[in-house]
Amino acid sequence: MDYLTEWTESGVDEELTQLNVIPLDGYRPLDYLLYADTLPRLNTGRISQPLLNRYQHLYEGGWWCSGIDILTGNPDLWGCFKPIKPRLSSDQRKCIKYEHPPHTPTGIFALRISRKIWERIAKKYNVKINPDDLQPHQPDLGFWRWVICHPELPLCITEGAKKAGALLTAGYIAIALPGIHSGYRVPRDQYGNRIAKPALIQQLQQFAFENRKIYMVFDQDTKPKTIKAVNSAIQQTGYLLTQAGCSVYIVNWNPQLGKGVDDLIAEQGQTVFDQAYQTAISLEMWKAFSYNRLTYPVNINLKSRYLSPINIPESAKLIAIKSPKGTGKTKVLETIVKEAIERGQWVLVIGHRVRLIEALCQRFGLQYMKSAIQHQNSALGYGLCIDSLHPNSRVKFEAQDWSNGLVILDEVEQVLWHGLNSETCQNHRVSILKSLKILMQNVLGGNGQVVISDADLSDTSIDYLTRLSGVSLQPFVIHNEWQPSRDEAETIYNYLGNTPDQLVKDLEQHIAEGGKPFVCLSAQKLASQWGTRTLETYLKTQFPERSILRIDSESLADPTHPAYGSITNFNQVLKFYDIVLVSPSIETGVSIEIKNHFTSVWGIFQGIQAENSVRQALGRIRDNIPRFIWIANRGFNQVGNGSTSMSSLLGSGQRLTRLNIRLLQQSDFAGLDDLEMGFQAESLVCWAKMAVRFNAGMDHYRETILAGLIAEGHQIIEIPETTKKPKNAIKSTQKFKPNNSERPSLNELILAVKDQNYQAECLAVINSQDLSECQYYYLQKQLAKTPEERRAIHKYELKLRYGVAVTSDLINKDDQGWYEQLRIHYFLTVGRPYLIGRDALMARRLMEQGQGNIFAPDFNRSQLGAIIGIMELLGIPALLKNPERDLKNTDMDLQTIAEIALQDRNAIKTIIGIGLAKNSSPITIVQRFLDKIGYRLTCVRVQSLGKKRVRVYQVVDPQDNREQIFHHWLKLEGQYPGKLEVISHENTPTPAPFLFTPDYIQLSLFKS
Repeated sequence: MDYLTEWTESGVDEELTQLNVIPLDGYRPLDYLLYADTLPRLNTGRISQPLLNRYQHLYEGGWWCSGIDILTGNPDLWGCFKPIKPRLSSDQRKCIKYEHPPHTPTGIFALRISRKIWERIAKKYNVKINPDDLQPHQPDLGFWRWVICHPELPLCITEGAKKAGALLTAGYIAIALPGIHSGYRVPRDQYGNRIAKPALIQQLQQFAFENRKIYMVFDQDTKPKTIKAVNSAIQQTGYLLTQAGCSVYIVNWNPQLGKGVDDLIAEQGQTVFDQAYQTAISLEMWKAFSYNRLTYPVNINLKSRYLSPINIPESAKLIAIKSPKGTGKTKVLETIVKEAIERGQWVLVIGHRVRLIEALCQRFGLQYMKSAIQHQNSALGYGLCIDSLHPNSRVKFEAQDWSNGLVILDEVEQVLWHGLNSETCQNHRVSILKSLKILMQNVLGGNGQVVISDADLSDTSIDYLTRLSGVSLQPFVIHNEWQPSRDEAETIYNYLGNTPDQLVKDLEQHIAEGGKPFVCLSAQKLASQWGTRTLETYLKTQFPERSILRIDSESLADPTHPAYGSITNFNQVLKFYDIVLVSPSIETGVSIEIKNHFTSVWGIFQGIQAENSVRQALGRIRDNIPRFIWIANRGFNQVGNGSTSMSSLLGSGQRLTRLNIRLLQQSDFAGLDDLEMGFQAESLVCWAKMAVRFNAGMDHYRETILAGLIAEGHQIIEIPETTKKPKNAIKSTQKFKPNNSERPSLNELILAVKDQNYQAECLAVINSQDLSECQYYYLQKQLAKTPEERRAIHKYELKLRYGVAVTSDLINKDDQGWYEQLRIHYFLTVGRPYLIGRDALMARRLMEQGQGNIFAPDFNRSQLGAIIGIMELLGIPALLKNPERDLKNTDMDLQTIAEIALQDRNAIKTIIGIGLAKNSSPITIVQRFLDKIGYRLTCVRVQSLGKKRVRVYQVVDPQDNREQIFHHWLKLEGQYPGKLEVISHENTPTPAPFLFTPDYIQLSLFKS
């Protein structure tokens, strides 16, 4: 193949190719390559024979490419040669496709370009060309000067000259590196020792101006070793460019569409790359998503539809299985457990959801939270949730009693995240993490084995378990890379609207046509418009003759509900239902193998679940049937301050921890000297990695989920908001009769159903039994609860929390987060003297539960002092005391508040969870803080100030009778320590004043 054809087939403009590429053969390639003064030569100046022998293959010919020397503006002497017959590396393992001048520092490919391409790029970015830059015969020299002088122009960096040519042809400014690590140098001495920090090469420094956008467009490889190398290069080069002031973005696409960007453009068309470019993620976001990757060396690599029995060496300690959903991971685990039991080895199965671990134990022949088999008077194990992995649980788990056995962690990514971050583990988190560490030390450090499996298995989980064990070991990795063929791939129809209305309309029509849908939803609460309970009632009113099963955490735990106990027998139970609605309670660990029953899978994902949980939920039905989904653009859950930078998340958390400790020190809090804040650094690091990737997924919710589905091999078809689903997507079984045209809108109907359900539930709670304290604690411990028992518990907790009669209004306010608003308002005002005692009590409880240790994220969540201090610093209490005051953006004190708040936006985000835009007005900032206590501002008039019209606001008291609740809380001070997160002051006639001032907050946090 000649060079023109090769470059043209890579999507490069022919004129551009002719400007930069020439064919060479015979001795001429040597003239272009062997020019360095330091090359070994004879006395005559001739190149030494051994070196000539190494390059004998070049005589067969090939092509040479070089561009412009950015540093001088002259044609570049450095370049690359692609021989027709490449040589092998010295170890004979690798084919060297490209030759670069030896003994010469590598440069960059800044290709010569034609005036046509330059003008196309200038038009695209709307940047004028200076006539002085346009040279008659060599516009390429002026082009690169023009790019350097315009930092507003974005720059793509890729690997390989052809790829830069393809990008330039497509209208993107692009340079190429000869290798992924060639953008920087690591200074070393003559012995190879590093003597200074890495630095960008001079050529890249020419482009690295403040605020320039740099897009890194490297190959999308599938080999773990190569991926690891590319990631390392992106991270190092990206960091150095960021330090120079650039904004760095990473362009990704599905490797199946093409490995290199030239392949992508040539095979899929420029539009596909345009889309990848437009959805490029920031370097910070890319780092967060990098914690999803698996780069460990693979011991067994498969591409099997179903996993077959795997021969695992006895010497393997940590066995890691990564295999797509529905490929039989649980079957493999079943075999491993069976073999362990047969040889008399104990087995411990750890999960994160009660019903799922129960189902898993049933398959393994074990019992949940109870010893299943006895062997020589010693228990051979059971299954439990990670919540119970501590001595105070129902099974009194003692980690030191377990060694040399088999530990199974199925869906390990979610199990570990649950243990590190869930609210249900918070009270015993330190004990749970201590037990997990001892367990890993005893098993991996002894003669046992740990088997972990997950469709999304990553280095993060493997690193964490290895570090907990304290053992230097190499995991035995089994990676099944099977993907469905084009014929086998599931088709997913993605609704693009801002609401799921159109999807629900199509779902309704599908049911009317005789379809049997399996519907995945994000929530179950009655307050949720698109939750399981609301949609169940709505569909029952529309299709009273159809059988509907609702599966969520409540129905699964309700002995009177048909879903109770069904999780262990789904494949039989679900056959009796036409419509099944499921919440995230079964997003993992369940394989529904029913064939020819369900006709479709539908999903409404509102931004509550993690992005990988959404993909897991869609994969519960194994039958290859159409899937219809609506996904929110952004999620609204976040961890910590929502950062996608691990260093930022940990750094802000550490500063807040130090502040909270300083505040406690002022209270004469006993035991602070014994407080261990550095508990399990490995657990904190794993929490941070998982947290930033969770936050990154929430920031790009729809985009991340769709990218994950594409990577799994699914075909995505987009459905615009006004478009009906494709007629042939699902076969109709009966003719659909449209409803009356006067029917209310779907949104109105759904809201009416939600309101009706909600009011009925409120009334049921109000009329439920009044529990005694003993009855309450007895019911709380039960795993199974009837609706009546749940309502009685809810009523008891509301009465305990507020001390007033339970009404529908109270229930609604509580569901809307009223308690959190009241708690801050209380400690900001009348409860202020008791704040330090409250925080000290919460810290002391955590210390007692952790035997002197505290997990920093839990500790920070437990403290309110910093939140109250911030609000005092900004003068919020003063505004509450004078609600009749007129407030304007021009007020000097409000402008001072805004100046302080905007100067320390990151600290405010970390402490109080309020994100402020850089241009937020004083009124907007005050309103954001008033929102935290349920107050608001209202515009009372518009007045003239000079030539300007200015809005005037006043603080609006919510008039919600909160003073009665505050009075109740004050009376409880000293009577019920801890029940309402307040502390007894029985022996203190006059409450001690709070000891820190706003100035202290400012100095200790904002100025740190």
